[in-house]
Amino acid sequence: MKFLFDIRDLRKLILLNCCLGEDSTGLLASVMALYPNLEGLSLNGCSPLTSDVYSHISRLKKLSELDLSYNEVNYVYIKILEIHVCIREYM
Repeated sequence: MKFLFDIRDLRKLILLNCCLGEDSTGLLASVMALYPNLEGLSLNGCSPLTSDVYSHISRLKKLSELDLSYNEVNYVYIKILEIHVCIREYM
């Protein structure tokens, strides 16, 4: 059976208000390894997000959209992301 699209070419992933479980770092590391060309990522209201998760996010070289709304975002985590991702704040 052939699909109309190739999921390996996923460009945008939207997760809303989800529980990532005890191994959120491992889960997101796997997702990012499968989809290294993600351009958009929304973790709106998802938890838990650890400092390691933010380190993995910063490895997404093509990322241009990142939504961390309704998450506890520590200043240190923002600094981790700032190194690789242009962060824009929307009001």
